[in-house]
Parts: sequence; C-alpha cells; structure tokens
Amino acid sequence: MLAAVFMFSSMDVAMKILVESYSSFQVVFFRCAMSAPIFVVWILATGRQQFRTSYPMGHIIRAILGLAMLYCVGECFRELQLADAYALFFASPLLVTLLSGPVLGEPAGFGRILAATIGFSGVLIVLSPSSEALVTYGAVMGVLSVIFYSFTALLLRRLGNRDGTVTIAFWFTALIGIAAGIFAIPSWKPVDSDDWLLLVILGITGTSGQVLLTAAFRRASVGVVAPFDYIHMIWALIYGYWLWGYLPGVETWIGSAVLVMSGLYIIFDEKRAMARREKVVDSAH
Repeated sequence: MLAAVFMFSSMDVAMKILVESYSSFQVVFFRCAMSAPIFVVWILATGRQQFRTSYPMGHIIRAILGLAMLYCVGECFRELQLADAYALFFASPLLVTLLSGPVLGEPAGFGRILAATIGFSGVLIVLSPSSEALVTYGAVMGVLSVIFYSFTALLLRRLGNRDGTVTIAFWFTALIGIAAGIFAIPSWKPVDSDDWLLLVILGITGTSGQVLLTAAFRRASVGVVAPFDYIHMIWALIYGYWLWGYLPGVETWIGSAVLVMSGLYIIFDEKRAMARREKVVDSAH
C-alpha cells in the first residue's frame, strides 16, 4: 500500500505538470492510452475471457462518472497545489460512508454517520470561505471530483460481484480513454518532445499503483490497508515543496486533521464490526 501511494502521488505530480500545458481531457486520454495496452497484454497472457463482462451498462455508467471525476481532478490540479487538493480528496471515504445506506442498502450506523458529518467540517475549514468569494474554481472542481469518485466507488462494489479486478480495470481505462480522446479533439495540442517522459511516467505510475493497490487489499483487510492512504499528504508536502516551493496554510493542516481523524474512526469502526461478525460466525459453528 505504501508503494501504491507513492506511485499514485507521482502520477498526480505528472498530471499536475501536464494540465498546465494541455487540456484535462487530453491528459486523461494519455493517462488511459499509456495504461490500456499494459492491461491488454496482461489479459492476453493470463486469460482472454477477462475481456468479457456480464454487466456492460454498469461499466459504461462507471466510465462516465470516472471521466467526469478525472476531468475535475485535472482542473483542480491546475488551480490548486497537491496538498490542498488532497485535503479535499480526503472527504471521499466520508461521502462513501454516507451514501452506502441509500445507494447500496448498507447503513453505516449512527457512529460512522456522525463521524462523516463532523469530518465534512474539515472541508469547510480547508475551503475557508469568505464573503468575497465562497470558493475558487479549483476548489469547486475538487469537491465535484469527490462526489463523482464516491459514486464510482459505490458502483465498483456492485461490479466486483460480477467481474474480476482486471476486467473492471481494463474496461474503466479503455472506455474513459476513448471518451476523453473524443472530448480532447477541439482543444488538442501537439505534444512537446520534453513532455513525453512525463506521459510515460503518467502511464507507468498509474498502472503500477493500480496493481499494487489490488495486491495490498488481497493480502490484508481494509482496516489494515486503508489508513496508509493518508500518506498521500506526506508525498504532497515533499513534492510540493521540492517542485513548487509550496507549504500549505494553517487552514489546510487543521481541515486535513479533522478529515483524517474522521476517516480513521470510520475505518477502525468497520474493522471492529467485522471482527464481531466473524466472532458470531465462529461461535455458531
């Protein structure tokens, strides 16, 4: 999981640099174009049946949401530093918790709902709204990306019951890549020779991060693995200061602390609930 977080953080750095010169749709297209061939080779080597899906409409809907999410992420990265953007992204697991009941029929329970609600105060602290301008364009895009991500995560739960991990990852990448390429045509810019290395890094880190993330969740429970996701902020600070000489303000630190503590409570509460369920099952046998 630590390796996956490093890869995804490095991918975000490449994406942030690229969206300063190219449209978000063009960058998303290249991200998918660099990753899709790797999935194709993997499927051809391990079993072509993985190309088949039993829920095509689910993949299409998730790809639409994913395209909207990645576009918003690109716009957010263009306007905000990584640390400020990640502080907003930390709200994602909280929103997933609140939506799991009405969308999936899996109520989170009063404690987790309360923690998620408190956690959203951290978003307001990060945004630090004023009377002149409630939020900036980059912040709005960050919040929208959180909303779109939450629905893609919830839909992933349903797809996971029908298709394998590689199948889901391939169709998500392929469909988004095709759509992003089409939307990128009106504002397409020829790629500068100096940027090809960043595009290669974008593809390698994105694909490696996905593989490592999958491996992590296969080898340990969510309660053990998920907290390491917050290491993203450490890499954001390192990269932000190294490349842009930026350190986040007090509001970002305080808001991030509120969001992280709320998220950790939800993760460990779920871990305790799973342990209780396993104990009940064991006693029944």
